[in-house]
Amino acid sequence: MKSKITTALLAALMLAGTLTQVVSCGSADNAGTSQTTTANTASAETDAVTEDTRYQANLPADLNYNGESFNIVTYDDSNATWYDVDFAATEETGDTLNDAAFRRMIAVEQLLNIDIVACPSEDYGTTLVKKSVMAGDGAYDCGFVKTHGATSLAESGMLVDLKTMETLEITAPWWDQNAVHDLTIGGRLFMVTGDISIMYKKSIGVLLFNKQMVADYDMESPYQLVGDGKWTMDAMLSMMSEVVSDINGDSVMDASDRWGFLSHSKQVSPNFWIAAGEMSILKDKDDVPYINMTSERFVNVWNKFFDITWDAETWFSKSIGDFDVPTDNIQIFSEGRSMFMDVSFFHIGTLRDMETDFGVLPYPKYDEAQSEYYSRVSYYWANIIPITNTKLDMTGAILEALNCESANYVVPAYYEIALKTKYSRDEESAAMLDLIFENRVVDLGDTVLCATIRDGFIAQMFKSNKRDIASQVAKKEKTINKLFD
Repeated sequence: MKSKITTALLAALMLAGTLTQVVSCGSADNAGTSQTTTANTASAETDAVTEDTRYQANLPADLNYNGESFNIVTYDDSNATWYDVDFAATEETGDTLNDAAFRRMIAVEQLLNIDIVACPSEDYGTTLVKKSVMAGDGAYDCGFVKTHGATSLAESGMLVDLKTMETLEITAPWWDQNAVHDLTIGGRLFMVTGDISIMYKKSIGVLLFNKQMVADYDMESPYQLVGDGKWTMDAMLSMMSEVVSDINGDSVMDASDRWGFLSHSKQVSPNFWIAAGEMSILKDKDDVPYINMTSERFVNVWNKFFDITWDAETWFSKSIGDFDVPTDNIQIFSEGRSMFMDVSFFHIGTLRDMETDFGVLPYPKYDEAQSEYYSRVSYYWANIIPITNTKLDMTGAILEALNCESANYVVPAYYEIALKTKYSRDEESAAMLDLIFENRVVDLGDTVLCATIRDGFIAQMFKSNKRDIASQVAKKEKTINKLFD
């Protein structure tokens, strides 16, 4: 089973804290030199690279597309939940991430003499791409769509197999090799992601913990538990159980009381099973997916997280709203009435003004015998290319340049400045971020097949405290296998 996820680029970024070497995917004879000219008003804060430390894409030095437009389908940048910073930046605003994304775009436009045009879509891109392909108009050169939408497009024969593109170096470090591995089915790859998209990284699930509560109850630091390899489900249960209280004394546990754990019901199951080193879907030796949800260890893990939440009565089960982090959960946590709260990295940024002092943790291991901590990558937007694209060589070169320049500008701005400096509240949290990003995992049943598996029945099972996973999988097995076929 492929559990531990690392990439050369992230390891370099996380362990060294900056870009320290030039990486070229080709030989020195034909490697292109990336453009260094950027917007004149760039702030020192986003000046993440120099000539001696930048990454270089393997492109011909004289590549010139004579001002041609490159049309990218993006998700609607007015969406308040998942704001598009990847291609929505049209000018420098002083915001670290926006300015880095803008500088990345300018660098690529100048390097290749192109005009990058973002084409927002209200339904995250799927319908826009589908209509264009059916019309045969070739309106879009590539797109960023949700993985389950990309799956639908691939099933309909509307996407290019990325492994057939000569100018796309899919093994380059800026392409996430975890995504390349997990999204390749039967040797074919129709969607992928990498440094080109910060939104992918923003979807990683983590735990926030109340630091004041740890001090008040004289608990061992969870940071220390992580460092000692003792941050397990049982350790989390111990901390949660100690703080749960009917603080208003009305004999009814509700939003006015103190809880151990806050999370939207649909996020609980995959966060815990992935952290335990399990996957709902695995692939066999022929690269074909198969169901893993009835394996002995998966079932043991499944029952365990029900034990520490429902049975121990530590989880606040009455959250209101369909948001990934319900509003009442944020209120409870901000008022210091929960030990832990589930969030993604996106939501950490929205909580930076919270007065409650919190730290950041990976989800716990199943037990101490487990060697690594794993963190879940949830829904994310994948890079796809419609079959109506008649400029595949140019598209591959542009995507390589965008990915490479993202490694130079956007990734350092996000990790080192936004997350570690602006959003983290202590040095230990910054160290946790390194660990979390280094060991991130994608589960096909939680992303590509989300509508059928996670949202199809898993989320409702946990919300309703129903545990017979084998019977539910049996009911869905034909549907799931049909999708595999």
